[in-house]
Amino acid sequence: MNSYSEYADLIEQIELFRIAFKIVLGLLALVIIRNWYNLYKKRSFRKKNKKLTAKLEASQLGITNLDKELQKIKKLEDTLANKHSEIFQLQQEIEDYKEKFFATLSEKDKEIAKQKETNNHQQKAYERYVNYKNVEANNTRLGAHFIKNVMTRIYKDLEDAEKGYKSIFGIHYKKGEPQKKILSIKALRNIFKLLDYNVSALNKESTTIEDELAHINMFLELINYLKPNAKTELKNSLNSEQRTSIKIKPTLFFPFVENALKHGNLNDDNSFISIDLKENEQHQLSYCLVNSAEQASEAKLTKSATSKFGLHALKQLIDAYYPGSKLEHNNLPNSQYMAQLTLRLNK
Repeated sequence: MNSYSEYADLIEQIELFRIAFKIVLGLLALVIIRNWYNLYKKRSFRKKNKKLTAKLEASQLGITNLDKELQKIKKLEDTLANKHSEIFQLQQEIEDYKEKFFATLSEKDKEIAKQKETNNHQQKAYERYVNYKNVEANNTRLGAHFIKNVMTRIYKDLEDAEKGYKSIFGIHYKKGEPQKKILSIKALRNIFKLLDYNVSALNKESTTIEDELAHINMFLELINYLKPNAKTELKNSLNSEQRTSIKIKPTLFFPFVENALKHGNLNDDNSFISIDLKENEQHQLSYCLVNSAEQASEAKLTKSATSKFGLHALKQLIDAYYPGSKLEHNNLPNSQYMAQLTLRLNK
């Protein structure tokens, strides 16, 4: 029983051993298969690894080349940025230069415009100066016709005087009564003094009222010399201090007297020239001349009045040197004519 049990146990052990052997063999086969599979995978992975390594090396080479290219691009970008900066600086410099250029050009244009304006002002001032000097020259000259008449009358009087002297046994005597008028030699002296005063007036800025009236008196004496029937009168209400302190343009009052001589009626017994000089209530100088005039129609008198003694030229002179002054001329009743200057003196 025991042997059979042992035999059964042995067979059972053998069977267990066989099963264990199979299991071990199966495990060994699995290990072998696994190792073979791992080897296969390793080889496969190695191939893939080589390929990947080759690709990686190629990629790294490409990356290296790319880095070089990127570095080149970076350098080019830096160079381009520098060029852009230089271009910007140049553009800024150009803009600054343009701004300075146009500013300078604008300043030059302003200077040129200012210079043109100055030149225009100077030209206008020169033209006004020439115009004033022409006006002065026109108002400071004695009429050639008046001078000719005076000289003719002087010559005639001297000739008559020479004929009026007789001689007996070497003794000279004058025949006839002397005429009651100023002497020819005095008339000649007055005309010389008036001519000298007129010439010097062109270079003189002013003269005293006293000096002007002294020559007006000479003018009136010459009118008496030419027109013995005309009565002349000069009223001067200024005091002695005013006569020497008040200054006017030389020959300023002459055109009024010349106008009365040229356009007035001074041949009749009741003909006259009356001058009144005074200071008015506004402390202005009033110079008024009234003279006898020819009796004519109103239209003729008006037309004649507009052309007397170069009124426009005289007004220009008064406006230039005595702004605010007033020049009036009117036909009065009884064939009389009045010319009046109200002079606002410069202080």
